[in-house]
Amino acid sequence: MRLLNKLTMYYLLISVVVFGLGGIVAYNLISEEISSETDYYLDTILDRIDRRLDSWVESDHDITRMNSDRVHIRELTSGVQTEPVFSDTLAMHPYLNTMETMRKLSATREVGGRVFKVEINDVIVEKDDIYESVVKIITRLFALLALFLVIGGAIISRYLMKPFYRTLNRMDAFEVQGNAPMVLPGSNIKEFRQLNQFLARMTGRAQKEYQSLKKFSENASHELQTPLAIANGKLDLLLQDGPLSEAQYKNVSSAQQALNRISKLGKSLSILTKIDNKEFDPSEEVDASDMVLQCVEDFRELFDLKGLDLAVDVAPDVHIKLNRHLGAIMFNNLFHNSIKHNLEGGRVAVSLSTQGFKIENTGHEPTRPRSEMFQRFAKDNGHPDSSGLGLAIVKEICEYHKLELDYSFEGSHTVSIDF
Repeated sequence: MRLLNKLTMYYLLISVVVFGLGGIVAYNLISEEISSETDYYLDTILDRIDRRLDSWVESDHDITRMNSDRVHIRELTSGVQTEPVFSDTLAMHPYLNTMETMRKLSATREVGGRVFKVEINDVIVEKDDIYESVVKIITRLFALLALFLVIGGAIISRYLMKPFYRTLNRMDAFEVQGNAPMVLPGSNIKEFRQLNQFLARMTGRAQKEYQSLKKFSENASHELQTPLAIANGKLDLLLQDGPLSEAQYKNVSSAQQALNRISKLGKSLSILTKIDNKEFDPSEEVDASDMVLQCVEDFRELFDLKGLDLAVDVAPDVHIKLNRHLGAIMFNNLFHNSIKHNLEGGRVAVSLSTQGFKIENTGHEPTRPRSEMFQRFAKDNGHPDSSGLGLAIVKEICEYHKLELDYSFEGSHTVSIDF
């Protein structure tokens, strides 16, 4: 969920609480205000009745003629003048002919030695009506607020969040192997400025550390090859200088094989590091048909030496997006594995089409699970001298170019790459 949508949801939840409490407060205030205004109106009518009572008693008029639907005056035999008393009561509505809640004023008046009981009723807005009105108002205000929050938030976010999205785009395009520092857009929002400053420091530090690590690995790989070549050359001279015993010959051969494995291992790890650092251009378009046919020619002697039956079905002009250097490594590793993990007098079938590449070879059933086949340094028990990086490099190259790689064994080993 986007940050703005989540904030809007929280604002709406807070608004529900605020509007709910506001509705309760508004209901009480409106009820009190209506009662207060009604009481003031009843008190005003009482003043008018007091003035009329004085004149009517003095002229000996019939007081009962002052009675109406809202005013009721009756003479008492005794009593004293009292202050007005307000209360709620039920009375017949003059127009609806139904019993309705009304506000009532009761007072006793002494005029010319006579005592009168005065009662005045007036229609008051019922609490149910007040409640319904408040609910309608609050609901509509909340709906209006929610509408403005959603629409206004979307519009405002496009302006406020522009620096953030520009920063994301710059981060997405950032390459740690580049030398140029990442330039982030300016912003008048403090949090965005702090974020940009932090990212600028971290990316700058990452570039420096990457360059240092790259130089170290390149220098180490280069410097390692020189003593390995010297040691291998010395062993060759030792083999050529004089006759060696069988035990000495085996020791020298074993040492040469170990040196060769170290050299290949260093080169393989260097390739994996460069792939991880995305130092190769994956958008290059190559003729996969020529690359596969070239591998067939390069490995033909090895196929013949092991007595392997080779079947080739390569469609012409199959062009795919593949870095030429990595493509050559990928196909070479697959051809090398098909020979290394094959049987004497076995079979190898190679096919290439616009849909993909497949290489199948006979061989013993693998001793490790299929899920571990492309892991680094995963070796088959039958080939302990293997570096365990051949198929791992193939997997990294396929993932780097977004190609689908699959392995299966059903009587023979099959590696397929879906274009």
